[in-house]
Amino acid sequence: MAYSFEAELLRCIPGLQRYACKLTRDAAAAEDLTQDCLARALSRSHCFEPGTNMQAWLTTMLKNLHFNNLQREKNVTKVELWDGAMSVEAGQMARLMVRDVTRAFSALTPSQRKVVKLVAIEGRPYQEAAERLNVSIGTIRSRLCRARERLNTVMAA
Repeated sequence: MAYSFEAELLRCIPGLQRYACKLTRDAAAAEDLTQDCLARALSRSHCFEPGTNMQAWLTTMLKNLHFNNLQREKNVTKVELWDGAMSVEAGQMARLMVRDVTRAFSALTPSQRKVVKLVAIEGRPYQEAAERLNVSIGTIRSRLCRARERLNTVMAA
């Protein structure tokens, strides 16, 4: 029986679809990723060496496509405005978010800022934060809860 690139490619599709679902965790995105991979494989069929593992070749191609898509999405962020969507560079979006978070952080009381800094920013355990501020763990929890509520309120506005 003669070797057929297309026949071998068809046998690999179910495995590719499963892997795409695992990577994207979304059925529609997995389908798109699988189609992109198959299109790329067909356009590069001359690069495949018959007798080698096509499933591995396709899986590597699928994984690389997925990571390229993630990288591309990271560089451009969609922002909904009242008259539709526009693209904003990731750097601009980051600066706007830092500005908003700084404003929200400034709206906290000094004791709330200290707790947020110790627990949320520095990652200190509640016990250590309580010892540093000379208060009980319950006080740490309540200040942190109120601070999070305040941050959410300010950020939502």
